[in-house]
Amino acid sequence: MKTTLNYIFALITCCVSAFAAAQDTINREQEGFIRVNLKAEGIQNRMAYADTANFMHQKLYPCAECYLRPEVAAALKKANLLAKEKNLRLVIYDCYRPYPLQFKMFEIVNDPRYVAKPGKGSNHNRGAAVDISLADAEGNLLDMGSGFDEFTERSHYVADGIPKEARKNRRLLRRIMQKAGFSPYPHEWWHFDYIDKKYETARFIWDCD
Repeated sequence: MKTTLNYIFALITCCVSAFAAAQDTINREQEGFIRVNLKAEGIQNRMAYADTANFMHQKLYPCAECYLRPEVAAALKKANLLAKEKNLRLVIYDCYRPYPLQFKMFEIVNDPRYVAKPGKGSNHNRGAAVDISLADAEGNLLDMGSGFDEFTERSHYVADGIPKEARKNRRLLRRIMQKAGFSPYPHEWWHFDYIDKKYETARFIWDCD
């Protein structure tokens, strides 16, 4: 009996230590990020995976918060100022995406043109990418020719059959983001990667108030 109890105690101790180590890793990961105060910046918050209104029809994020690496957040702030100069507002659909959630998304889409393979990870998993659009001063979305996360060729930047106004808006969004330090992705007009620095993937999931 004593041997059994010692084994159980050792097993519990091991599990607690493993959990504490994992939690410490997650806490240290989060320290490398900052939360972007979208409301204070005047950026329209449409974080798609904090609700069920997305291509998976599932809520993945605990709440609609945007976390990014500090340099990426600074670049986003620059893009926001550029948009304001044109009397426009940025619209955020996604920022940092915890790495474990990439597996779930890829299982559903299973097309690396639109969702990065989990083994490699996405710049979203690194806090170095944003999914973004534009709205007018009143908050009305500009026509981009397709919806966010519409995984068809209509979402490609140079897609055929896109209205002239939508092409103009895509071009405007791309110019703003490139000037702020982001690189566009050809298969998704809304996706932009930060280009000045590389980061490791992260897996922390933020707390909500």
